[in-house]
Amino acid sequence: MAKHDILTTTIHLSIDNGSSHIKGIYDDLNNSFIFPNVVAQPFGERFLLMEQGDPLDFLDVQITSPAIDTEQYRHVYVGNLAVGDEGIVHEIVGDKAVQKKAQRPETMVTLLTAAAYAIATKHEDAIKRGKNRIKAAVHLGTGLPIREITKFSEEFAQKITGGVHSITFVTTPIFKGVSVEMEFTLPSDISIDDVSGVYDMEATTKSQLSHKGFGIADVGGVDMDIAFFRPGLDLDQRHSTGAKIYLNDALESIRNEINAQGEELISSTAELTIMLVNKEYEIYAEGKVAFDMTNLVNRHMRILAEKVLKYARNSWKHVRYANEFWFIGGGAIVLQPWIEKLNAELGLPIRFDKSEYSQFRNVRGTFFLLEHALKQTNSEAAASMETQKETEAGSGAD
Repeated sequence: MAKHDILTTTIHLSIDNGSSHIKGIYDDLNNSFIFPNVVAQPFGERFLLMEQGDPLDFLDVQITSPAIDTEQYRHVYVGNLAVGDEGIVHEIVGDKAVQKKAQRPETMVTLLTAAAYAIATKHEDAIKRGKNRIKAAVHLGTGLPIREITKFSEEFAQKITGGVHSITFVTTPIFKGVSVEMEFTLPSDISIDDVSGVYDMEATTKSQLSHKGFGIADVGGVDMDIAFFRPGLDLDQRHSTGAKIYLNDALESIRNEINAQGEELISSTAELTIMLVNKEYEIYAEGKVAFDMTNLVNRHMRILAEKVLKYARNSWKHVRYANEFWFIGGGAIVLQPWIEKLNAELGLPIRFDKSEYSQFRNVRGTFFLLEHALKQTNSEAAASMETQKETEAGSGAD
């Protein structure tokens, strides 16, 4: 293929690879997307009635990457397309949830797919005009849980930056047949998920967190990261910690109990998560209520809320300067009604982020950190160039 047929580009991208959903932002805070963290190995060929729809709902990709060494992840459905697929479906539950996020192959699959989607979306007009090969330099911001950041960030960074990664969209509408080759840099290194969310809250809310001592928990589908900050947004590394809460496993138990009725009424934990976030407790089939899961959800979520609140309080009681405690993240949205009910008896100064922002706090904060790192690099490069010019001018005068 002639060189002029290849579109070359650069993109600024932040990705929050959550256990329930993948969140992404590219180039501008308004360019955001989200899809379920579900990967499926296709069974047979995908049957197409028509080649149209939102590409984000039909992420059918082939992957060539030095970070993925098993054949089962070469051709996969990702996100909404993988939900309810008849093939081998991988959700972050059970054995997958026990694994480290940095070491799960699904983490790289979804990260690379999200990056390729962002790049293709950025250049959708060019693709519609016939461009089908893109080479992209990706300035990436992404993070790991507190429990993994020290031991696994270097290994994770090497997977991301250690070579060229290629994604080809197979049956995805608009992007069908498009190949995206990506090389990554990490200008802000690997960030801490929970800490990134705090930067976004400080930048966009009126809570004036920088003037306070506080604790914050990022509640995800598997992990719960707890961080404490002294006034001035000074991270307290000694008291910040993390734990596995396995929210996704609790949701999987609920799903299995519901589906034991004889019908697969809920196809995945991702689908159930969306229902709980929207407080939809009645399941409809054929226009009628097939199952009311209110009591079932209450039973499981109360137990989990007690566990989450216990983790938070056990950490908080040793941090005297923390006058309030915040919950953010997708898991916090799900568990908020039950945590608030438990706290009604305790009267603790607990705060919840606004549900419309909570799930995107980490990816937005990571984007801020990425942009700051890039501006700093550009400023240093400009200063260095100016110094070089002055030196050359001085040499010429001599």
